[in-house]
Amino acid sequence: MKRILASLGATAVLAMSAVALTPASASAADGCWGDAGQKSFGTKTYTARYCHNYLGDAVGFFETDTGYLYAGDNWFVCQIQYGENTPVGDARNNWWLYTQGDDAYSEDGWGWFPANKVSGGNNYEPIPGLAIC
Repeated sequence: MKRILASLGATAVLAMSAVALTPASASAADGCWGDAGQKSFGTKTYTARYCHNYLGDAVGFFETDTGYLYAGDNWFVCQIQYGENTPVGDARNNWWLYTQGDDAYSEDGWGWFPANKVSGGNNYEPIPGLAIC
């Protein structure tokens, strides 16, 4: 099972009306980076890249949570544009990133993670440096 990479410099501070971010690295500020290796789910194999998600959240399919991904530098394999993410402060998006959660409830923890909780993106745009599914 995958686990968050060490990221001592990363912090996320939540306030009632704002989210303050400090990316784990200069690369995180620009989106996804590096080679996180090959990841397989079922018969499909993906090439993964690291991205910094400043908040943890459930991963899943539609209304079903399949796992939970903790905040930190995690790997993701691709992204799609679909339904609206739940807003986080001023962050809005309708892009979702495919990954495997740290905790798995079903489907080995694979599912979609909201883009507005990943550093480096802009509202209603894909996260730079990550392939489109």
